[in-house]
Amino acid sequence: MLISHCMKRVLIYKFPYSSLFGGGERHTLDLVEGLQTHGFEFFLVSSCSVLVPEFRRRQISTWRLPFIKEPVSYGTVFLFPFVALFAFCILSSILIYFRIGYRVQTLYCLSLTEKILITPVARLLGMRVLWIEHVACGRWLVLNPFRPLYVAFSRLASIVTPSQDAAHSFIQLGVLQKRIHVIPYGLRIDAWTVERKHLPDPTKHFTLGYVGRLEPEKGVDILLRAIQEVRFSLPHIRGIIIGHGSSRRHLEWLAREFGILDRVTFVGFQLDVQKWLKNLHVLILPSVKRESFGIIVLEALCAKVPVIASDIGGVPEIIEHNKTGYLVHPGNVEALVEQILFTYHHYTDALESARRGSAKVAAQFSLETMLSRFSILL
Repeated sequence: MLISHCMKRVLIYKFPYSSLFGGGERHTLDLVEGLQTHGFEFFLVSSCSVLVPEFRRRQISTWRLPFIKEPVSYGTVFLFPFVALFAFCILSSILIYFRIGYRVQTLYCLSLTEKILITPVARLLGMRVLWIEHVACGRWLVLNPFRPLYVAFSRLASIVTPSQDAAHSFIQLGVLQKRIHVIPYGLRIDAWTVERKHLPDPTKHFTLGYVGRLEPEKGVDILLRAIQEVRFSLPHIRGIIIGHGSSRRHLEWLAREFGILDRVTFVGFQLDVQKWLKNLHVLILPSVKRESFGIIVLEALCAKVPVIASDIGGVPEIIEHNKTGYLVHPGNVEALVEQILFTYHHYTDALESARRGSAKVAAQFSLETMLSRFSILL
Protein backbone atom coordinates (compact mmCIF):
# COMPACT_ATOMS: atom_id res chain seq x y z
CA MET A 1 0.00 0.00 0.00
CA LEU A 2 1.51 3.33 -1.08
CA ILE A 3 0.81 6.08 1.45
CA SER A 4 1.56 9.75 0.82
CA HIS A 5 3.33 11.36 3.77
CA CYS A 6 2.19 14.92 3.04
CA MET A 7 -1.57 14.25 3.25
CA LYS A 8 -3.35 14.72 6.57
CA ARG A 9 -5.64 11.80 7.45
CA VAL A 10 -8.63 11.96 9.76
CA LEU A 11 -10.73 9.08 11.09
CA ILE A 12 -14.31 10.05 11.96
CA TYR A 13 -16.28 8.06 14.54
CA LYS A 14 -20.01 8.58 15.01
CA PHE A 15 -22.49 6.28 16.80
CA PRO A 16 -25.60 8.40 17.43
CA TYR A 17 -28.65 7.50 19.48
CA SER A 18 -30.77 8.38 16.45
CA SER A 19 -30.07 9.70 12.96
CA LEU A 20 -31.72 12.62 11.21
CA PHE A 21 -30.35 15.00 8.59
CA GLY A 22 -29.82 18.24 10.50
CA GLY A 23 -27.36 21.08 10.92
CA GLY A 24 -24.70 18.84 12.46
CA GLU A 25 -24.75 16.44 9.52
CA ARG A 26 -24.62 19.28 7.01
CA HIS A 27 -21.71 20.81 8.90
CA THR A 28 -19.80 17.52 8.79
CA LEU A 29 -20.34 17.07 5.06
CA ASP A 30 -19.38 20.67 4.24
CA LEU A 31 -16.26 20.41 6.39
CA VAL A 32 -15.13 17.13 4.83
CA GLU A 33 -15.80 18.28 1.26
CA GLY A 34 -14.00 21.55 1.88
CA LEU A 35 -10.91 20.08 3.55
CA GLN A 36 -10.55 17.37 0.91
CA THR A 37 -9.42 20.16 -1.43
CA HIS A 38 -6.84 21.29 1.14
CA GLY A 39 -4.79 18.11 1.49
CA PHE A 40 -6.99 16.11 3.89
CA GLU A 41 -8.24 12.53 3.53
CA PHE A 42 -11.13 11.24 5.61
CA PHE A 43 -12.38 7.84 6.75
CA LEU A 44 -15.72 7.18 8.44
CA VAL A 45 -16.63 4.43 10.91
CA SER A 46 -20.23 4.89 12.01
CA SER A 47 -23.71 3.57 12.65
CA CYS A 48 -25.28 6.81 11.37
CA SER A 49 -27.89 6.08 8.71
CA VAL A 50 -27.47 9.65 7.39
CA LEU A 51 -23.69 10.03 7.13
CA VAL A 52 -22.87 6.50 5.95
CA PRO A 53 -24.74 6.76 2.60
CA GLU A 54 -23.69 10.39 2.14
CA PHE A 55 -20.00 9.51 2.58
CA ARG A 56 -20.31 6.51 0.28
CA ARG A 57 -22.01 8.67 -2.34
CA ARG A 58 -18.95 10.93 -2.17
CA GLN A 59 -16.68 7.87 -2.52
CA ILE A 60 -15.13 8.33 0.93
CA SER A 61 -13.91 5.16 2.65
CA THR A 62 -16.73 4.14 5.02
CA TRP A 63 -17.25 1.29 7.49
CA ARG A 64 -20.70 0.75 8.94
CA LEU A 65 -21.05 -0.64 12.49
CA PRO A 66 -24.81 -0.64 13.19
CA PHE A 67 -24.75 -2.18 16.66
CA ILE A 68 -23.43 0.66 18.82
CA LYS A 69 -25.51 3.54 20.22
CA GLU A 70 -24.31 6.35 22.42
CA PRO A 71 -25.47 6.21 26.07
CA VAL A 72 -27.77 9.23 26.26
CA SER A 73 -31.14 7.66 27.14
CA TYR A 74 -32.25 5.55 30.10
CA GLY A 75 -32.19 2.40 27.98
CA THR A 76 -28.81 2.93 26.34
CA VAL A 77 -27.21 4.07 29.61
CA PHE A 78 -28.43 0.85 31.27
CA LEU A 79 -27.14 -1.35 28.42
CA PHE A 80 -23.85 0.46 27.88
CA PRO A 81 -21.81 -1.30 30.62
CA PHE A 82 -22.76 -4.67 29.11
CA VAL A 83 -21.51 -3.75 25.64
CA ALA A 84 -18.73 -1.31 26.57
CA LEU A 85 -15.92 -3.88 26.65
CA PHE A 86 -16.96 -5.35 23.31
CA ALA A 87 -17.31 -1.86 21.78
CA PHE A 88 -13.94 -0.84 23.24
CA CYS A 89 -12.18 -3.84 21.69
CA ILE A 90 -13.80 -3.36 18.28
CA LEU A 91 -13.27 0.41 18.10
CA SER A 92 -9.71 0.17 19.45
CA SER A 93 -8.83 -2.50 16.89
CA ILE A 94 -10.21 -0.38 14.05
CA LEU A 95 -8.35 2.65 15.37
CA ILE A 96 -5.05 0.73 15.47
CA TYR A 97 -5.68 -0.58 11.96
CA PHE A 98 -6.16 2.92 10.56
CA ARG A 99 -3.28 4.33 12.59
CA ILE A 100 -0.80 1.73 11.36
CA GLY A 101 -2.22 0.92 7.92
CA TYR A 102 -3.17 4.42 6.79
CA ARG A 103 -1.09 6.58 9.15
CA VAL A 104 -4.18 8.43 10.35
CA GLN A 105 -3.12 11.33 12.57
CA THR A 106 -6.43 12.57 14.02
CA LEU A 107 -9.52 11.00 15.58
CA TYR A 108 -12.63 13.12 15.01
CA CYS A 109 -15.35 12.21 17.55
CA LEU A 110 -19.00 13.07 16.97
CA SER A 111 -20.76 10.99 19.65
CA LEU A 112 -20.40 10.20 23.33
CA THR A 113 -19.47 6.53 22.84
CA GLU A 114 -16.03 7.01 21.33
CA LYS A 115 -15.30 10.07 23.46
CA ILE A 116 -15.45 8.10 26.71
CA LEU A 117 -14.11 4.80 25.33
CA ILE A 118 -11.43 5.51 22.76
CA THR A 119 -9.94 8.93 23.50
CA PRO A 120 -7.17 7.56 25.82
CA VAL A 121 -6.29 4.87 23.25
CA ALA A 122 -5.96 7.45 20.49
CA ARG A 123 -3.70 9.60 22.64
CA LEU A 124 -1.52 6.57 23.54
CA LEU A 125 -1.16 5.97 19.80
CA GLY A 126 0.13 9.53 19.40
CA MET A 127 -2.98 10.86 17.68
CA ARG A 128 -4.71 14.21 18.00
CA VAL A 129 -8.31 13.97 19.24
CA LEU A 130 -11.13 16.37 18.38
CA TRP A 131 -14.52 16.24 20.07
CA ILE A 132 -17.24 17.99 18.09
CA GLU A 133 -20.20 19.24 20.14
CA HIS A 134 -22.94 20.43 17.80
CA VAL A 135 -25.40 20.99 20.68
CA ALA A 136 -24.99 22.63 24.06
CA CYS A 137 -24.58 20.49 27.14
CA GLY A 138 -28.01 19.34 28.38
CA ARG A 139 -29.63 16.74 30.60
CA TRP A 140 -28.28 14.00 28.32
CA LEU A 141 -24.84 14.74 29.79
CA VAL A 142 -25.40 16.71 33.00
CA LEU A 143 -27.35 13.79 34.56
CA ASN A 144 -25.44 11.06 32.73
CA PRO A 145 -23.61 8.57 35.00
CA PHE A 146 -20.72 8.63 32.52
CA ARG A 147 -20.27 12.38 33.00
CA PRO A 148 -17.10 11.92 35.15
CA LEU A 149 -15.45 10.00 32.29
CA TYR A 150 -16.42 12.72 29.85
CA VAL A 151 -14.95 15.48 32.03
CA ALA A 152 -11.77 13.50 32.78
CA PHE A 153 -11.04 12.53 29.17
CA SER A 154 -11.90 16.00 27.87
CA ARG A 155 -8.44 17.00 29.13
CA LEU A 156 -6.98 14.80 26.40
CA ALA A 157 -8.96 16.35 23.53
CA SER A 158 -9.64 19.61 21.76
CA ILE A 159 -13.37 20.36 21.97
CA VAL A 160 -15.08 22.35 19.22
CA THR A 161 -18.41 24.11 19.72
CA PRO A 162 -20.27 26.33 17.21
CA SER A 163 -21.07 29.15 19.65
CA GLN A 164 -19.95 30.87 22.84
CA ASP A 165 -23.22 29.82 24.44
CA ALA A 166 -22.50 26.14 23.80
CA ALA A 167 -18.92 26.55 25.02
CA HIS A 168 -20.15 28.09 28.28
CA SER A 169 -22.43 25.10 28.92
CA PHE A 170 -19.46 22.72 28.78
CA ILE A 171 -17.34 24.95 30.99
CA GLN A 172 -20.15 24.79 33.57
CA LEU A 173 -20.01 21.00 33.29
CA GLY A 174 -16.36 21.03 34.36
CA VAL A 175 -14.50 21.07 31.04
CA LEU A 176 -11.39 23.27 31.07
CA GLN A 177 -11.88 26.47 29.10
CA LYS A 178 -8.48 26.09 27.44
CA ARG A 179 -9.63 22.81 25.85
CA ILE A 180 -12.56 24.49 24.07
CA HIS A 181 -12.43 26.14 20.65
CA VAL A 182 -15.41 28.09 19.33
CA ILE A 183 -15.62 27.69 15.55
CA PRO A 184 -18.94 28.89 14.09
CA TYR A 185 -20.43 27.12 11.11
CA GLY A 186 -19.49 28.54 7.73
CA LEU A 187 -21.27 28.81 4.39
CA ARG A 188 -20.22 28.86 0.77
CA ILE A 189 -21.28 32.48 0.46
CA ASP A 190 -21.43 32.57 -3.33
CA ALA A 191 -23.68 29.48 -3.41
CA TRP A 192 -26.25 31.04 -1.08
CA THR A 193 -26.24 34.60 -2.40
CA VAL A 194 -29.21 34.67 -4.76
CA GLU A 195 -31.40 37.37 -6.23
CA ARG A 196 -35.06 36.98 -5.30
CA LYS A 197 -36.51 38.64 -8.39
CA HIS A 198 -39.91 36.97 -8.40
CA LEU A 199 -40.89 37.12 -4.75
CA PRO A 200 -44.70 37.18 -4.50
CA ASP A 201 -46.35 40.39 -3.33
CA PRO A 202 -46.61 40.05 0.50
CA THR A 203 -49.97 41.86 0.45
CA LYS A 204 -51.37 38.92 -1.56
CA HIS A 205 -49.44 35.95 -0.19
CA PHE A 206 -47.35 36.36 2.96
CA THR A 207 -45.37 33.13 3.35
CA LEU A 208 -43.67 32.08 6.58
CA GLY A 209 -41.30 29.14 6.50
CA TYR A 210 -39.64 26.74 8.90
CA VAL A 211 -36.68 24.54 7.93
CA GLY A 212 -35.35 21.88 10.28
CA ARG A 213 -36.06 18.73 12.22
CA LEU A 214 -39.62 18.20 13.42
CA GLU A 215 -38.88 17.52 17.08
CA PRO A 216 -40.49 18.96 20.25
CA GLU A 217 -37.52 21.21 21.09
CA LYS A 218 -37.82 22.96 17.73
CA GLY A 219 -41.09 24.67 18.74
CA VAL A 220 -42.93 24.21 15.45
CA ASP A 221 -46.17 23.93 17.44
CA ILE A 222 -45.54 27.53 18.58
CA LEU A 223 -45.37 28.62 14.95
CA LEU A 224 -48.64 26.82 14.16
CA ARG A 225 -50.36 28.53 17.10
CA ALA A 226 -49.06 31.89 15.90
CA ILE A 227 -50.42 31.27 12.39
CA GLN A 228 -53.77 30.32 13.94
CA GLU A 229 -53.93 33.64 15.79
CA VAL A 230 -52.55 35.90 13.06
CA ARG A 231 -54.77 34.54 10.25
CA PHE A 232 -57.60 36.88 11.25
CA SER A 233 -55.36 39.93 10.82
CA LEU A 234 -53.56 38.50 7.77
CA PRO A 235 -56.04 36.26 5.93
CA HIS A 236 -53.49 35.69 3.14
CA ILE A 237 -50.82 34.24 5.43
CA ARG A 238 -49.30 30.88 4.48
CA GLY A 239 -46.88 28.53 6.19
CA ILE A 240 -44.40 26.04 4.72
CA ILE A 241 -42.86 23.42 7.04
CA ILE A 242 -39.72 21.84 5.59
CA GLY A 243 -38.21 18.86 7.36
CA HIS A 244 -39.04 15.55 8.97
CA GLY A 245 -38.91 14.03 12.43
CA SER A 246 -40.86 12.26 15.16
CA SER A 247 -43.34 15.15 15.65
CA ARG A 248 -44.62 15.39 12.08
CA ARG A 249 -47.89 13.50 12.62
CA HIS A 250 -48.61 15.44 15.80
CA LEU A 251 -47.94 18.75 14.05
CA GLU A 252 -50.21 17.84 11.15
CA TRP A 253 -52.90 16.94 13.69
CA LEU A 254 -52.41 20.31 15.41
CA ALA A 255 -52.75 22.16 12.10
CA ARG A 256 -56.01 20.31 11.49
CA GLU A 257 -57.27 21.07 15.01
CA PHE A 258 -56.36 24.74 14.64
CA GLY A 259 -58.23 24.96 11.36
CA ILE A 260 -55.14 26.02 9.40
CA LEU A 261 -54.40 22.88 7.41
CA ASP A 262 -55.41 24.76 4.26
CA ARG A 263 -52.79 27.44 5.07
CA VAL A 264 -49.89 25.22 6.16
CA THR A 265 -48.03 22.83 3.87
CA PHE A 266 -45.76 20.06 5.17
CA VAL A 267 -43.29 19.22 2.39
CA GLY A 268 -40.97 16.85 4.27
CA PHE A 269 -37.19 16.75 4.04
CA GLN A 270 -35.75 18.71 1.10
CA LEU A 271 -32.16 18.61 -0.09
CA ASP A 272 -32.48 21.81 -2.13
CA VAL A 273 -33.26 24.17 0.74
CA GLN A 274 -32.23 27.18 -1.30
CA LYS A 275 -35.08 26.65 -3.76
CA TRP A 276 -37.58 26.93 -0.91
CA LEU A 277 -35.88 29.78 0.93
CA LYS A 278 -36.02 32.18 -2.00
CA ASN A 279 -39.82 31.91 -2.05
CA LEU A 280 -40.27 32.76 1.64
CA HIS A 281 -41.11 36.20 2.93
CA VAL A 282 -39.86 35.33 6.43
CA LEU A 283 -37.97 32.41 7.95
CA ILE A 284 -39.15 31.48 11.45
CA LEU A 285 -36.91 29.62 13.92
CA PRO A 286 -39.21 29.06 16.94
CA SER A 287 -36.92 26.78 18.99
CA VAL A 288 -37.77 26.37 22.67
CA LYS A 289 -34.48 24.75 23.75
CA ARG A 290 -31.13 23.38 22.51
CA GLU A 291 -30.43 25.75 19.63
CA SER A 292 -26.66 25.90 19.83
CA PHE A 293 -26.29 27.88 16.62
CA GLY A 294 -28.93 27.63 13.88
CA ILE A 295 -27.21 27.12 10.55
CA ILE A 296 -30.49 27.73 8.72
CA VAL A 297 -30.38 31.32 10.04
CA LEU A 298 -27.07 31.83 8.22
CA GLU A 299 -28.50 30.38 5.04
CA ALA A 300 -31.64 32.51 5.17
CA LEU A 301 -29.73 35.72 5.83
CA CYS A 302 -27.22 34.92 3.10
CA ALA A 303 -30.22 34.57 0.74
CA LYS A 304 -31.51 37.91 2.11
CA VAL A 305 -34.60 36.37 3.71
CA PRO A 306 -35.76 38.20 6.88
CA VAL A 307 -35.53 36.05 10.01
CA ILE A 308 -37.58 35.87 13.20
CA ALA A 309 -35.91 33.54 15.70
CA SER A 310 -36.06 32.57 19.34
CA ASP A 311 -33.70 34.45 21.61
CA ILE A 312 -32.00 31.25 22.70
CA GLY A 313 -28.62 29.54 22.69
CA GLY A 314 -26.20 30.75 20.04
CA VAL A 315 -28.82 32.48 17.87
CA PRO A 316 -28.15 35.98 19.33
CA GLU A 317 -24.53 35.56 18.22
CA ILE A 318 -25.86 35.77 14.65
CA ILE A 319 -28.93 37.99 14.96
CA GLU A 320 -28.91 41.43 16.53
CA HIS A 321 -32.51 42.36 17.24
CA ASN A 322 -33.85 45.03 14.86
CA LYS A 323 -30.50 45.15 13.05
CA THR A 324 -29.90 41.81 11.32
CA GLY A 325 -33.20 40.15 12.17
CA TYR A 326 -35.71 39.83 14.99
CA LEU A 327 -35.58 37.91 18.27
CA VAL A 328 -38.54 36.73 20.34
CA HIS A 329 -38.81 35.04 23.71
CA PRO A 330 -38.78 31.23 23.29
CA GLY A 331 -42.21 29.59 23.55
CA ASN A 332 -44.10 32.90 23.67
CA VAL A 333 -46.90 32.70 21.08
CA GLU A 334 -48.03 36.30 21.65
CA ALA A 335 -44.52 37.66 21.13
CA LEU A 336 -44.19 35.71 17.90
CA VAL A 337 -47.57 36.93 16.67
CA GLU A 338 -46.62 40.55 17.40
CA GLN A 339 -43.30 40.17 15.58
CA ILE A 340 -44.93 38.55 12.54
CA LEU A 341 -47.41 41.42 12.31
CA PHE A 342 -44.67 44.02 12.79
CA THR A 343 -42.54 42.39 10.09
CA TYR A 344 -45.46 42.34 7.67
CA HIS A 345 -46.35 46.00 8.24
CA HIS A 346 -42.67 47.04 8.03
CA TYR A 347 -41.52 44.61 5.36
CA THR A 348 -39.20 47.09 3.65
CA ASP A 349 -37.33 47.46 6.96
CA ALA A 350 -37.30 43.67 7.33
CA LEU A 351 -35.66 43.29 3.92
CA GLU A 352 -33.06 45.87 4.92
CA SER A 353 -32.31 43.92 8.12
CA ALA A 354 -31.83 40.80 5.97
CA ARG A 355 -29.36 42.67 3.74
CA ARG A 356 -27.39 43.74 6.83
CA GLY A 357 -27.52 40.16 8.05
CA SER A 358 -26.24 38.92 4.71
CA ALA A 359 -23.25 41.26 4.95
CA LYS A 360 -22.52 40.00 8.47
CA VAL A 361 -22.67 36.37 7.36
CA ALA A 362 -20.27 37.07 4.49
CA ALA A 363 -17.83 38.81 6.84
CA GLN A 364 -17.93 36.42 9.81
CA PHE A 365 -19.37 33.05 8.78
CA SER A 366 -17.74 31.99 5.54
CA LEU A 367 -16.79 28.40 4.80
CA GLU A 368 -13.21 29.50 4.11
CA THR A 369 -12.88 30.89 7.64
CA MET A 370 -14.28 27.69 9.17
CA LEU A 371 -11.98 25.48 7.10
CA SER A 372 -8.92 27.54 8.00
CA ARG A 373 -9.60 27.26 11.72
CA PHE A 374 -10.35 23.52 11.58
CA SER A 375 -7.23 22.81 9.51
CA ILE A 376 -5.09 24.16 12.36
CA LEU A 377 -6.68 21.80 14.90
CA LEU A 378 -6.61 18.76 12.60
